[in-house]
Amino acid sequence: MNKEAKKPRGFYVEKGSFFVHAAVILLALSMAVRLLGTMQLWGDMFALATQIVLPVVCALLFILFALLFGRIALWTTILPVLGGAAFFILSATNGNGQMRMIICIAIAFVAAFVYTATLAGMIRTKWLNVIVFALILAYQIVFLALPVFSDANNPVSFADGMTLLSSIGIILAMFSFSLAIRRAKQTKEAPELPKIKDPVVITPEQPAEPEESKATADETGENECERSSAEETGPEPEEHEETQLTDELPAQETKEKDENTQL
Repeated sequence: MNKEAKKPRGFYVEKGSFFVHAAVILLALSMAVRLLGTMQLWGDMFALATQIVLPVVCALLFILFALLFGRIALWTTILPVLGGAAFFILSATNGNGQMRMIICIAIAFVAAFVYTATLAGMIRTKWLNVIVFALILAYQIVFLALPVFSDANNPVSFADGMTLLSSIGIILAMFSFSLAIRRAKQTKEAPELPKIKDPVVITPEQPAEPEESKATADETGENECERSSAEETGPEPEEHEETQLTDELPAQETKEKDENTQL
């Protein structure tokens, strides 16, 4: 039962995968960079909640769920991903231009939807997820990071540079994690056959003999016994008759002698 419960179903990740380790390290470094770059925002409660606490908590939950439940319940990582999407949407509303804000919000919605649909089974391949995060990473590097870091006339501040690097690290971690996702092989289970009861062996009953046949059988048995006993005692009467004849002969002779003497 335990082995069956631990078998992966749907999408899963192996805890020992290189891409999983890379994603965990990148997320941890991104949160450390964000904490260093947003120290001046700790006095603002709204900024503290949306720009520091929210991404850090989501990153920690994602790492925890991925390492503990990545093989048996990868869908648990959907919650921190949705929280990360909310963080990027709130970050896009910080006065970076209307067009950029719309693009960042659309990117966050698309990334959250694709990741959720993939782990929910609506999308049956991980590669759409990989492509989405690769495109977001390319957008972050080409259209956001390079123009800011290459502008010598307007050098980027320490806080903005650290937050930008933190965002790139988060997207890179999700790209690496998407590469680690695997799909479990679906094994077709054989249909259960109806259970057949063991055959019952019925022994044929012997017909009861009628009483008349029993009586005749008893009589014949008695006759046979009498015959056998008669056959055994048959020769004894003949010997008895011979002894009687031998006894009568001398008696007759004595009578004849007496008669002769009288004459």
